[in-house]
Amino acid sequence: PSMICADMVLVANGGLGSAFDELELNRILCQHYNVRIAGVVINKVLPDKFEQTKHYMSKALKQAWGVPLLGCVPDRPYLGCPALFDLERLFKTKLICGEKHRFRHYNVNDLNLVTTSLTRFLENLREKPSRTMYVCHVTRDDLILGFMSEYQRTRAVDERPFEAALVICGRRGKYQIADEVKDMIDGLEGAPIMVVDFSTHQAMQKI
Repeated sequence: PSMICADMVLVANGGLGSAFDELELNRILCQHYNVRIAGVVINKVLPDKFEQTKHYMSKALKQAWGVPLLGCVPDRPYLGCPALFDLERLFKTKLICGEKHRFRHYNVNDLNLVTTSLTRFLENLREKPSRTMYVCHVTRDDLILGFMSEYQRTRAVDERPFEAALVICGRRGKYQIADEVKDMIDGLEGAPIMVVDFSTHQAMQKI
């Protein structure tokens, strides 16, 4: 910023003490490089602490540094939850189906590795929160076909929105989706499906 004569906005995640410590470190760096601070934004503020954080930080920043608090961003359930787009970048792959949902967010705490029978998997699809991400191995054709069938069924009977996503795992060169299954996926619109070149264990660790 000093090279282009631009002011800087500092952003920190919210807890009062930790946010101020983080900001102070960055303020010292800005001071060292003669960069003027235009203001501060506090991100991911807990809703019940929003007004307190806004009041305290605004007052503290003005008194300590003479800079304004430009705003506070309240924490929301989807903040910190990856979107399918983030997983595409993480795994260097693309959704093979349901591309229009790539910006849908998923809570990784609800990540579900499927090793059960098809019957149990279908029960989970109907009973668990609609927006759940499932992980299965590429050799489980029954689960992949069941996922697609359940999506089509919910559309046909106009039930609750089908927001589940399926991550299909298998090491490259060792496993691959059956051609017949791939042809069926290619003809499907809607349900997000992603294929990654990792074992189920590796994929879940990365997510």
